[in-house]
Amino acid sequence: MAGRVRILPDRGQLLVSTDLHGNRGDFDRLAGIFAALRAEADDPQTVHWALLGDLVHGPSDLARRRDPARFNYSDQSPVLVEAVIALRQRWPDNVHLVLGNHDHGHIGGPHPSKFYPDEVEALEQRMRPEAIARMHALFDDALLALAAPCGLLLCHGSPSTLLESLELLDGVDLRDEPDTFKRALLRSILTSYGQPQQVTADMLAQIATPELPLAIVVHGHDVDLGGWYTEGGNQACPVLFGAPPSNRRYLLIDLAARYEHTDDLREGVEVLRLHSP
Repeated sequence: MAGRVRILPDRGQLLVSTDLHGNRGDFDRLAGIFAALRAEADDPQTVHWALLGDLVHGPSDLARRRDPARFNYSDQSPVLVEAVIALRQRWPDNVHLVLGNHDHGHIGGPHPSKFYPDEVEALEQRMRPEAIARMHALFDDALLALAAPCGLLLCHGSPSTLLESLELLDGVDLRDEPDTFKRALLRSILTSYGQPQQVTADMLAQIATPELPLAIVVHGHDVDLGGWYTEGGNQACPVLFGAPPSNRRYLLIDLAARYEHTDDLREGVEVLRLHSP
């Protein structure tokens, strides 16, 4: 399936990371894990990495002073963007970028405010025009979802039942969507922190096929001090940004396995800590 959705294969390994928000140190650690997985694999082409959006917009100096336990790093969004561009150029079929709402702000979406009144303006004022153009191209080319036969739908937010089929996402214009329904769908998939269990169950039933039996939404967007939470047995969020370093989690998924319930994502097996406690 082309466009805004990528269907992953039914074998291999999938590294999943969520919102980095300009944290180059965490990115480098994940990149090292990805490189090690490729080196250890019989076929490196079976190793994939899904980055679930919000690459950009890290903490301000004031936020670091006020909450050093969570925001213990300087915002390196420009160099992080360049690093992701380089990875995508080297392994375009294996490194998958899913758009986040903060990324979307740079290509026509609402401008978020977190550490600054206008995060888009604050970042682009620090960047040269050619770097801004490269960043825009990266986000223009981003996915809205990944799906895997092992049972996982991967998005930035947790979508509502507006997602009636994966094919709908291929027709969404990220920059200037004129259709009211598609704009609402895009807002749902980029900004929903979670859904009631039955809403997610109904949404997954709508988009699943016999070849793609989806059972769990893995998403980012949210913040949790513990670094990992699940909801309703069908939604899971491994947290990097907003968790103290010792609690930051990522996922390592066996694409040949089958995940029916969030309990199947096991601490120490699929759910891993990025840093030692």
